[in-house]
Amino acid sequence: QIQFCTKYQTKMPQKTHSLVVIGAGAPRTGTVSQKVALELLLGQPCYHMGEALGPQNSRRHIPMWIQAVESGLSKSLADEILGNYSACVDYPTASFYQELMQHYPNAKVILSVRDTSSWVESMQTSILKAMHTMERFPRPLKWLLGIGQADKMIDAVFRREFGDNYNLADSEFMARRFEERNDSIRRVVPSERLLEFRVSDGWAPLCQFLNLPVPDKPFPRLNDRKQVERALNIMTAITYVSDALATASCIGLAVWIGRRFLN
Repeated sequence: QIQFCTKYQTKMPQKTHSLVVIGAGAPRTGTVSQKVALELLLGQPCYHMGEALGPQNSRRHIPMWIQAVESGLSKSLADEILGNYSACVDYPTASFYQELMQHYPNAKVILSVRDTSSWVESMQTSILKAMHTMERFPRPLKWLLGIGQADKMIDAVFRREFGDNYNLADSEFMARRFEERNDSIRRVVPSERLLEFRVSDGWAPLCQFLNLPVPDKPFPRLNDRKQVERALNIMTAITYVSDALATASCIGLAVWIGRRFLN
């Protein structure tokens, strides 16, 4: 099965919860580690892009996120998507942190950050490659896997975040937008409601912010880059095989037509 961060997808929760934590940080800022850490602290599921793309949710959630970008994230739509989660991190939810703050006024906000240049490099070696690979991935297989509109959803969220002319390959542009985005969050979110967090900080600031005891276990430091690279390699191989089969089929069809109608 092809997975990005769906390796860490939570089993479908059975009870309805209200958001306690809204992760406003961009992708590639340790969001997988945050997801696992928050689930340990809260004892409830945390939403992540892996949830949106995972087999349990993708057929329902991807169209709803596209709707949210196009028409806005209403309270009813937010409840429908996130009603079974106590926290959310990563895109697409991070793109809607202001709406989520209004819908869930008791939720606290975490802005995960990292060094700008390392963030740009990580985005370009993972997200950008994933988007390019997904563009070439055979559409019938996309629909079979329930991710037929995944590339549309991801593109819509990035347009919302970085503008219609965004270019992930432009390092200077991405660095500027990353810093502008973080500065905007610092201005928008009241200081008493905001924690600026690096995964290297570990449990202490996170637990203090949430008024929770520090767990008697190491902070989860998960790097899903290898998982992303493995998924990209699989998708690339499938794409090459599909292209080869399509070419062979076209050649075979052309030979059959030539023999059938031109002889």
